[in-house]
Amino acid sequence: MKIDDLLVKRTCAFLLIVLSVFFARILSASDENGQAMRKVAIFVENRSGKALNDKVIVLEDLITSRITEKGFSVLSREVVINAINTYNDETAKATGKPKADPIVSSDNSTATQIMSQFVGTILVNDFSANAAEGEKAAGSGTEPPGAKPDQRLSNNASILRLAQMMGVDYIITASITSFGTEKRIFKGYGARTINLIHYLRVSYKILEAVQGGSLVADTGKVSKTMRSTEYSEIESNDILNELLDDASVMVAESLGKKHIIQPPPKPNLVEITVACGMQDLAQLPVTVPDVRLTEDHRVVIENNNLDVHILDATVELNGAVIGSAPGTFKAPPGLSKINVSREGFKDWERTINVMEGLKLKVVLQMNEAGYQRWKDNTAFLYHLKKDEKLTDAEIKVLEGKAQMFRQSGFRVDVKGDIKLDSKGGSLFSMFD
Repeated sequence: MKIDDLLVKRTCAFLLIVLSVFFARILSASDENGQAMRKVAIFVENRSGKALNDKVIVLEDLITSRITEKGFSVLSREVVINAINTYNDETAKATGKPKADPIVSSDNSTATQIMSQFVGTILVNDFSANAAEGEKAAGSGTEPPGAKPDQRLSNNASILRLAQMMGVDYIITASITSFGTEKRIFKGYGARTINLIHYLRVSYKILEAVQGGSLVADTGKVSKTMRSTEYSEIESNDILNELLDDASVMVAESLGKKHIIQPPPKPNLVEITVACGMQDLAQLPVTVPDVRLTEDHRVVIENNNLDVHILDATVELNGAVIGSAPGTFKAPPGLSKINVSREGFKDWERTINVMEGLKLKVVLQMNEAGYQRWKDNTAFLYHLKKDEKLTDAEIKVLEGKAQMFRQSGFRVDVKGDIKLDSKGGSLFSMFD
């Protein structure tokens, strides 16, 4: 009996020690250097040539495993890919535009390409990776991708939108900057020695996921030397993987020494108002005749035309759909890229400075197809003759066309719901 009690006590003591060590490791992982676990999304790109494209995922995995020990909670590639697919789906559903091709798996080249397009040089405001495209564009007389500040702002905002969808605090971008080989030959003391030195340069940046500002950055170089003589020689096909592993250690150690401040608080949202007018192909305001009917079905056409406003126009702010115009929206203050679109019209896109109470009157211009539909839908108004007396059947047809017009997503500014004619009768607008 005493032996059993002693065994139970020792077992309990052992379990207490194990649990203490377990919880101590959890606490040390979540509070390294007095800091809580920092949630990050990691993106790796290759700037050293196509030969290393398949090493992007390798370096990403190696960095992830190393920095996790430094107090970072890194989202897996699958989470990032799902976020990108969700982002494409939401944008396509809201705007009616074709969505980008989905990323099928986490280890294929399509995933790497799309993630590089999302982050790449756009996020770090350095477009040297697009040099080849820039040269090609220069030869064709067109601007290279991302050349305009507006385009950079739009792409940068989309990155932040993606990061916010994933709920991360920081974004880590790492780049394979260059990979090269140096050969050194030494002759002396009756021997010939060849040193083949392989270099790999890697850079990284950490950006806060609220405004996209760069917090810390660093660049480093790792190397491996292969020595051979006429009597000995070493061959290895794993040099590049060893360099990538050394580079991930270098990045993790560098990050561990950096003081990374807390991301700024999310700014208070302000209200902005967006309304939409319309223009024809000649950029002239679109109006309709002020047609009214008397109680005895007589047509009266006023001298002034009525303004027309667009309803249900899609409003995007920084690449994300925020609603339909006309309407009031909440948005973060500061520079943003706004896009207003509707079928049958050309997109309206501007960079705006969002501030409290901002009111935008956006004028969308019709495209060819939209203008033709507009003429077809409003032709009945121009076929009416002043003082013409309509039959009951004609009134029914006219009411049906007017109702169809009202339901087509346009609002007509009627200058008074009811007027009196010269005989004292009531005039009812066609667009009431």
